[in-house]
Amino acid sequence: MPEHCALLTVDTIESGGTRPEHLGTIPHLVETIVAEASSEVGIADDVHRNGQFGGDGFLRAYPSQHLPALIDLVASIDALLIRHNLSAKPEIRLRIALHLGPLPAEFGLYRPNIDVCRLLAANEFQALVKRWRSSLPADRFTTALILSDDAHRAVFGGDYTRAITRHDFGPMNIKHKEFDQKAWVRIAGVNPAQLTEPPRETPPVSPESVDDTRSAAHSISNSGGNQGVQIAGDRNHVEQQPRQVHITNYTGENNYGISTGQISGPVNYNAPESR
Repeated sequence: MPEHCALLTVDTIESGGTRPEHLGTIPHLVETIVAEASSEVGIADDVHRNGQFGGDGFLRAYPSQHLPALIDLVASIDALLIRHNLSAKPEIRLRIALHLGPLPAEFGLYRPNIDVCRLLAANEFQALVKRWRSSLPADRFTTALILSDDAHRAVFGGDYTRAITRHDFGPMNIKHKEFDQKAWVRIAGVNPAQLTEPPRETPPVSPESVDDTRSAAHSISNSGGNQGVQIAGDRNHVEQQPRQVHITNYTGENNYGISTGQISGPVNYNAPESR
């Protein structure tokens, strides 16, 4: 039986919308970022095989013992992408799939290769990525990782990772062509408990918070005694009386409350009928 391998496939998100002058740089940028992240987690350049050019991504096979490091690789990629996207064009964001399965040494098309590609291309995963891509701030969205259940059980059956843990993933059922299995998803910057929930929409602005230039709906007339207090406003009348100031205050706009220390005298609210 062939040895089990960890399969990594990477795809650039929204590469088709990249400006023409930047398209040719994407494969090199992806390779460079993954190579630097691999070095950070201790994966040497010469350990992978079965590399396949995918235009804006690739598919690689690694010895199975590298699977925990490949998961941690994604956290390193996140940090590198944040730094790159703040200072250079084109901005890069990646979809990443990881799988574990028996893979013959001879180059060819085998079930594990197919399965990891099914994970990456699954409609459920693509829709989830699109949903959170549109709702997260641009500087926070870097990677979306989907992990097969086989890979998830192998790695998180023990304590093998350092940067990314089982608690960073949310479950998702994937059905794409003949592939029908459970998978695990991590999107950088998203609480896994909220992964499959619709992003919260911004609450509608309350009518009260909008500047209303229409004619006043209410008029308020205040009359009472105030000592040592000055009130300024539209159509206010201030009259000095012995030992106090008598004030008639008129406000001809919408009013939603009164703030005062002590009122001596009545406060009258006169609201005309709606027209």
